[in-house]
Amino acid sequence: MIESEIHEEDTESLPAHLGNRVYDHLKHEILTQQLPPGALLQESELGERFHVSRTPVREALRTLLGEGLIRRQGRFYQVASISVREIRDLFEVRDALERSAVRLFIERAPDSALNLLHNIIERQSAALESHDRTTFTSLDREFHLGIAENAQNPLLLQQICAVHDRVMLIHGRSIETTPTWFDGVITEHKRILNALGRRDITVADGEMRYHLNSVVRLHLGLQQEPYGSGHSHPLRETP
Repeated sequence: MIESEIHEEDTESLPAHLGNRVYDHLKHEILTQQLPPGALLQESELGERFHVSRTPVREALRTLLGEGLIRRQGRFYQVASISVREIRDLFEVRDALERSAVRLFIERAPDSALNLLHNIIERQSAALESHDRTTFTSLDREFHLGIAENAQNPLLLQQICAVHDRVMLIHGRSIETTPTWFDGVITEHKRILNALGRRDITVADGEMRYHLNSVVRLHLGLQQEPYGSGHSHPLRETP
């Protein structure tokens, strides 16, 4: 555990190293909802928990603040909650980044990357069958980052990873899904993979756009569009 490991470190000679480790642990807890949106974080309490001084705690909190995962709340910090406006903003950026990744994947990715994505979908299907939503969500992220990694553009991958970190905050919101919605996610992933395998940029772009449109509609509480209906933009239908 990080608590015992940090306690054994030389906190005076390795403040930056300790700050990174506190950051990694807190970020994991935020992204996995162990620290849900709205949870308060206090420097002194975190220092006691991780057996470190306030300096590495401040480093970790400063980094999380810059990434938009926490916010200042008076003398404390608070795990960020995400508003409807921010969801729309986030998915506009995600749409642009991931459709660029699709294009670059088709131009640059080796065929072995297709096998990787196929394996992820198979594992996601197994998670759905076993009603393991946590693993399902983790594999959803892995599928999209797998496309980005094989686009072979490190800067694009960095930006997509940052967007997906913010997307994880949305999973703390209460949303209503139908029993078939998760099946639909897997079907859409398969359609994206099929188009990537055929190296068809036009179809792959359309499939990714439809998929992301379906996800943002879910989080905005909008009715899902039938497949092939033209993919109207959700921002035009929300106040």
